[in-house]
Amino acid sequence: MYSLVTLTVLALPCAASMAQAIVDDDSYQEELDSALAELNGLVGEEPSRYHHYRAEVYFRLGRFEDSLKDYHKAVEHGWPHDDDSCWERGLAQYYVGEFKNGAEQFARYHRVGALDIENGIWRFLCIAEEHGIEKARETMFEYTRKLRNPFPALLEVFMGRGEPEAVFEEAKRGVTSDVERTTNQFYAHYYLGKYYEIVDQDKKALEQVQLALKYPIQHFMYACAMADEKRLQKPSPKK
Repeated sequence: MYSLVTLTVLALPCAASMAQAIVDDDSYQEELDSALAELNGLVGEEPSRYHHYRAEVYFRLGRFEDSLKDYHKAVEHGWPHDDDSCWERGLAQYYVGEFKNGAEQFARYHRVGALDIENGIWRFLCIAEEHGIEKARETMFEYTRKLRNPFPALLEVFMGRGEPEAVFEEAKRGVTSDVERTTNQFYAHYYLGKYYEIVDQDKKALEQVQLALKYPIQHFMYACAMADEKRLQKPSPKK
C-alpha cells in the first residue's frame, strides 16, 4: 500500500492552490522526492506495477530517460497498461526524442482507443518532428466520430483547416461545470501551444503553454505542460 504522500503525488496537480505551490516554492519537488524514495523501496528487479508508478514520478521530475526505462518494465508486467495501451510511454519517448518509437506507441494505442483524437495529435507531433508537418498531415488517423471538446476543433488546426478562435469557441460549448470549463481551457491553450511549436512559432507556443498552466487539472498532461514551459524557455537550435 502507498502512503498518503505517494497517492497524493500520483494525482497532482489537482487544485489551484497546488498549482500555485508548484510555481512558487519547493513543496511539489519535495513531495515528488518523497514519493520516489518510497517507490524505490517497492521496486524490485522483476517487472511490476510499481515500475509504472515510479515512471510517473520520474516523468514529473523531468527525468524522462528514467521514466521510459520504468515504463518498459511496467509494460513487461502488463498492468496497469500493456504494450498497446501504455500511452504514457509514448509521451516519455517524445520527451527523450525517440519520435519514431513514440509514433509507433501512439499507433498501437489507436487500436485501444480509435476515437481518441488527443492520442492522434501526439502521434502527429512525433511524425512532424521526424518527417515534417506535411507527412504528419498525410498520415493522420481518420475519426468516424469526433468527440470530446475542444479536440475536434484542435484537429482541424493541426490539419491546417481550422483557426484557433474555433478551438476556444468549442472549448466553451456545452460546458456545465467549473471543472469542465477549466479542463477545456487547459487543453485548448496547451495543444495550441504544441501546434505553434511544430510550426516554429516558439514565442506563441510558450505563451499558450503558460496560459494553459493557469488552468490546473488533475491529469498527467499538466506535467507535460510544465515540462514544455521549461523547455520552451531555453534557447533552442533552429530546426
